[in-house]
Amino acid sequence: MVSKCFLCGSSTIKKFITAENWWGDQFTLVENVPAWVCENCGEQYFEAQVIEELDRLKDSPSKVEKTILVPVFKFPKAKKRAGIP
Repeated sequence: MVSKCFLCGSSTIKKFITAENWWGDQFTLVENVPAWVCENCGEQYFEAQVIEELDRLKDSPSKVEKTILVPVFKFPKAKKRAGIP
């Protein structure tokens, strides 16, 4: 259990979230994943057994529940600022 956020120090609450994962070059979503979520900044924390189950799912995927299209955008070139090439 993670009761305080390591980033901002706020309290966390247990929620079921959709975990976003890059497994190799494949973007995947896993729904209904239990997580501790910061009430302030939204940072997510997972208990060890949840991470182990996500790893098992990655290594031996179960049936795909659904497939969605994800739009991809390119960030427009910004003017040169603050040392950004």
